[in-house]
Amino acid sequence: MTVAVVTDSTGYLPEGLARAHDIEVVPLRVTLGRRVGRDTVDVRAGEVTAALDDPETLVGTSRPAPAEFAARYRSLLAGGADGVVSVHLSRELSGTWEAARIAADEVDPERVWVVDSRSTAMGLGFAALAAARAAADGMTGDKVEAVAVDVATRSRVFFCVDTLDHLRRGGRVSATAAWIGTRLAVKPLLHVLDGRIVPLEKVR
Repeated sequence: MTVAVVTDSTGYLPEGLARAHDIEVVPLRVTLGRRVGRDTVDVRAGEVTAALDDPETLVGTSRPAPAEFAARYRSLLAGGADGVVSVHLSRELSGTWEAARIAADEVDPERVWVVDSRSTAMGLGFAALAAARAAADGMTGDKVEAVAVDVATRSRVFFCVDTLDHLRRGGRVSATAAWIGTRLAVKPLLHVLDGRIVPLEKVR
């Protein structure tokens, strides 16, 4: 059985690594002011960082359309895959999982498995890589899905930010939390817990 693996750009897998493991990456959309482009394709990380440093530039992201996932799934199945396992960032952080789920239901819910990693960044990336390795070993779709879920569950993502303002602007933390963090001059150590970004501790 041949199982294809799909993920989204928030796993930040290096392009060569994704290609080496035959992982299909569907990019989110990034808005920088009036410009809209595909994450990691039309818009690079350095451009996002520069835009975030400009208080006049509105920065945001949006999920891929269900039709984009559906087209990718159909292409993979038509190309010889017996099934598709699609691994995505936490549904608590984005509508990407929902879009993938809608597409799977439309294309073939018995041949497309959609996984909510409950994570992001390399927490998602590791799950997608594990799924790809399981698929390469000849596992069936449901087994590949189980591997992705297991690795995602055991992965932890930690990060520290200089300011909570960027997360506030992106809707990832509340305005109140960002205001308190700024007033108290704290740099929170954050982590992903139950699919959400929450403080682990605060560093002055």
